[in-house]
Amino acid sequence: MADVGHQEQLDTIDRISVSLYRVGWLLLCFSFAAAAYKALVLGVMWQPLWLLAAAIALQAFNLHLYSKAIRYLVQGAAWLGLWLAMAFYLWHWPVLSHAALACFYLVVGALAFKESFCFQLGWLRWLGVLLIVDYLLRFSPWLSLRGLLLLSIAALAIYIAYQKCRQPMHYDIGKRENYQI
Repeated sequence: MADVGHQEQLDTIDRISVSLYRVGWLLLCFSFAAAAYKALVLGVMWQPLWLLAAAIALQAFNLHLYSKAIRYLVQGAAWLGLWLAMAFYLWHWPVLSHAALACFYLVVGALAFKESFCFQLGWLRWLGVLLIVDYLLRFSPWLSLRGLLLLSIAALAIYIAYQKCRQPMHYDIGKRENYQI
């Protein structure tokens, strides 16, 4: 998290990584919005796993987090989810897509928790709970309820993306000396 009294000098790689992290939030919005549209308007459940995987990859691999252990945990879940998603597209075993989705939801929940401190909005922490409920509804026949839940998740992700794009880039980096290498 950034200290508003401190402005770190950003180089080109910093600006690129912050921009890619923010693009990841925008792709996440599109992924959940597409799934909500399919559920509510078309009456089918289809979540673009490839779009969710791209969003998670951009977010996790451009993550600026001080704690090394938490950063590795989030990035490890992203890696595992990407491998499971690739295996799903190769072998088409449904259990692989369920496992990949669980990994991706873990990453999104962790990032929303992180951003709740950044924006000082405690209610953003509930995004993780909404993701758990959505994951459980994946196995139920209540398609319209899941569509509404996906729509609310997309709205929260849009809010986070909007707030991230409004803030200065150096807020994403914070103080370099606070990072555990």
